[in-house]
Amino acid sequence: MEKFRKKVEKRFKVDTTVCLCSLALYFALLFVTKGANVFAQSISMGVFIGMELVAVYNLAAAYTALHNEEKLKEMYINETDERNIAIGKETSQKGSTISMVGIAMAAITASFFDEKICITLCAALLFSALVTIVVNLYYKRKM
Repeated sequence: MEKFRKKVEKRFKVDTTVCLCSLALYFALLFVTKGANVFAQSISMGVFIGMELVAVYNLAAAYTALHNEEKLKEMYINETDERNIAIGKETSQKGSTISMVGIAMAAITASFFDEKICITLCAALLFSALVTIVVNLYYKRKM
């Protein structure tokens, strides 16, 4: 259990760093891109707010677990349960495949309307495929 506690402490530090760095990056981008259009600023604000909310939620969960032995045990059981691990793996595999097929279909559809959108979707599809291939190769060597 002490090993898991250290893992949660490390996670807490990473989430704290993400919170602070994303805030700093957001304000730095606002300063550097003062003349940017409202749409770009709104999108970046939404992304950073989303990152902050996820990091704060994770921080709260880790903080609670570190200060409450029962919550720490519950978190340990939840993360090491074989059924939850299997569900996570299946979800990741199927979700990745469905996302790539969806992006491919959107790229095909977009090709009839706007070339820039089609190229952007193809780039996103290529990136997603490359990430899948690299992660797959990594785990084939590791396991």
